[in-house]
Parts: sequence; C-alpha cells; structure tokens
Amino acid sequence: MRIIDTIGKNLVETTFESLPPEVVDVTKKQILDTLAAAVGGTTCSIAGEINKLVELVKDWGGKEESSLIGFGGRVPAPNAAFVNGILCVRLDFDDTQVRGLKIHLSRAIVPPAFAMAERQGNIGGKEFLTAVALGHDLAFRLRQAVGQDVNASFGMVTNFFGAAASAGKILGLSKEQFGTALGLAFHQISGAQSGPGTAGAGASIKGLNNGIAAKAGLTSALLAERGFTANSDFLETSNKKNMYGLFFQGLYSPELLVSGLGKIFTGPHTSQKEFPCCHGQHTAIEAALDLVKRHGVRPDQVAEVLLHISPGDYDYLASPVEKKQNPQNIIETQFSLYWGVASAIVYGEANIRNFTSKALQDMRIWEMIRKISARPEKDLVIGEGFTPAILELKTKEGEVYTERVDSPFGSPENPMSYENVAEKFRHCCEYSIRPIPTKAQEQVIRLIGQIEEVKDVSEIVRLLS
Repeated sequence: MRIIDTIGKNLVETTFESLPPEVVDVTKKQILDTLAAAVGGTTCSIAGEINKLVELVKDWGGKEESSLIGFGGRVPAPNAAFVNGILCVRLDFDDTQVRGLKIHLSRAIVPPAFAMAERQGNIGGKEFLTAVALGHDLAFRLRQAVGQDVNASFGMVTNFFGAAASAGKILGLSKEQFGTALGLAFHQISGAQSGPGTAGAGASIKGLNNGIAAKAGLTSALLAERGFTANSDFLETSNKKNMYGLFFQGLYSPELLVSGLGKIFTGPHTSQKEFPCCHGQHTAIEAALDLVKRHGVRPDQVAEVLLHISPGDYDYLASPVEKKQNPQNIIETQFSLYWGVASAIVYGEANIRNFTSKALQDMRIWEMIRKISARPEKDLVIGEGFTPAILELKTKEGEVYTERVDSPFGSPENPMSYENVAEKFRHCCEYSIRPIPTKAQEQVIRLIGQIEEVKDVSEIVRLLS
C-alpha cells in the first residue's frame, strides 16, 4: 500500500473514541490557545494593514459562510480561513511543536477547521477536535520525516497538508478524496519567507504565508469533494518533483510518516507560549523575571546584563547586534532578545503590553537595552526541545545574580493547565479590535473545555465575531 493510501485510511477511520485522553486534553488547549492568539492579533498592525486586509476581504463579498474572528461579519469559508490564519500569527503568541523541530502547526489547522465547520453547520465537538488532532499529527509527521537540518526555512510547508486534512475530515472526504485533497494542497504550496521574523520592510506581511496555507488546505478539500483530481503520489514518486525533492533535497525517512500512525499522536509535544514573542526568547525572559522578582531588583539598579544562549538563538534573536538592539516596529521586537529581556525587566512582566507601538516609545526600555549583551555558548546546545538560557545581572551596588532556565512555562516538561490557557485567552481578549463581552469569553472557555458535549462548534467562533 502506498504511504498516501495509509495516511488517507487513517484520516477516514480515526474517531474521537480512538484518541488517547492526553491527546484530547492537549488539543483542547491548542484550540483555545489559537483563538487567543487570533483575537489578540486583530490589533497587531504596523500601519493598519490588518484593518485594510479585512476591508479588502469584505469588499470581495460572497456567500456569508464563516466568521472573521474579532472583526465580525461572515465571508466565504476560504476567505475566513485566510484572514483568521493571518491573525493567529501576528502576535507570535501561538503554540509551537517542540519535538526537535520548533515549528508552528495549530496556526494553520484550527482556522480552516473552524471555517469549514461553520460552512457545513452542525459539526459536533468530537468531530471537530478529531479533525484538529489529525491535521496536527499529519503536518508534523511530514516534517519530522526530514529531520532538523535540511532546509529549515521550508519547515512549515507541511502546514498546507495539515490544513487540508483537518478541513477534509470535517467535510467527510473518502480515502481517495483525501489523496486528491493532499495532492491539490501540494500544488498550492508557498514556501517563501521574508527572513527571520519577517523583519524590516517585510514585517507587515507577517502571517501571510500561514493564511495562504489555511485557505489552500480548505480549498483543496472542497475541490476534492467536487470531483477535481490531482496526482496523489507526491510523496513517493521517484523524480525530483515530489515534495521532498522540491523542498528538502530529497532526504527523508518514509517510515516516520506511518510509524505508530493512529496510535501515537504528536500533539502532546506542543508547547503553549507564556509570552507573545519568538519562543527562543522565553527561557531568557523567564530567567530575567524570576531573578528580578526573587531579589527585588529595580530597573534603576541594573548596571549590566549578560545573556548566555545557544549559537542558534544568538544568530536568530541577538545578531547582528546593531539591528537586534534597534527594532523598528512591533514585529521586530518579537524577534529581538534584547527587547524581550529589557522590557521584562522594566515592566516586571512580559505580555502583549511589552510588544506594542506604545512600548516602542518607552525610553526606559531603550536605556535598558544598552545594558544588555549576549554571548553564544556551545554548551547550551541540546538535542531536542528548548535551549537553556543563563542570565547574569550586575547591580550598580556590585551585586551579581545568576539565573538559568531550561524548560519555559508552557513546554511539555513544564506544561500550562487549561486554566492557564484560559487566563491567556482572557488577556488576549483585552486587545481585541472589538470588545468581547466577559460573558462571551467565559462561554468560549467553557465550551472548548467540554467540547465533547458541543453539538455545533460554530457557536464557539461566533462568540468571538
């Protein structure tokens, strides 16, 4: 049997009842966490581009099928998946799959799943959660088969397949139709990115690639249902035009695609974020907060701060120093280790407030940045998961304090509870473009927490629109 046929069979036959309890629990957190990031992302603009995007999509018109999170209104399902897929990336607050790869999957799977569920109507919570869990598992398996070191910049092209899988499961595709839907998704892949953190002139497009993946996945499922055909042998065909030949130099381990399929799910390796910025910053920010709180260090007492981080985190978040110490917009702050640590020390916390246009005007943060330096340390490189950070802080009085964090809060080793994610959701709702009543917030939290009993998940997303 071809690998794609095995995958299609698993997508069709897997039910809610066959999901391990820990997968159900973590998928609930993934769903609520992704909605939190999307709601908060509605106001994460550099020059109003998010508002303009919504205006553009509404101007396109079309059948009112699926909701625009935060903004309100309903548009054709592919367009809702597109916009909501962009929104949940803007804050950089969405979860990360940390089993060695550090890729973002829920961002491309939850939005099209909700858009398709609204379009279809009467999609129950069990069916919806199963679709999300399957989409996540497939997207990760496709990427895991490559390993860590080959064309990492293309790491999230497999999200196109996860989006197609989750949307197709809700649509009720057959095994053969799943093969077609995944083949159609392959033909729509956009792997280009504008560099680390989509910085500089490209910052305003942050999330666009994910919106394209979400829309493409949903559209692929609809096309397959309508009888379109596509080459479903995009994984194993021997020429260089298969997915791994095009994006990953043809290097992959096919056995990883199906090993434990339907029995072992990858969702439990997901890490929720405590702070709205690149996950590579989290150990350093947590170290800074733990240290200043425990020792009662005030910002005006700080003389200098030295960060010991892995070479990979240094290259991505701390170099070149002159650029990373001078972020020009809110997107660039999300990928500046100096900004993240400095703002945490100044504010005594790290949340959405730290990464806003208003914070960019706070001279206290800029002054603190000049006191911070970073040093790459090979000893901090580990095989999987997050890389540790060590923070040394020297006060003007000559005291020296040191703090090390290995596993940030929210990681599988130090997980968030559902209530922790709920509190994060409430915080994100404070930044919604349109006010979300407290009663509606609590209903969303309750409904996802007991999603097995929900008769129509459209109720959830419509509370946020």
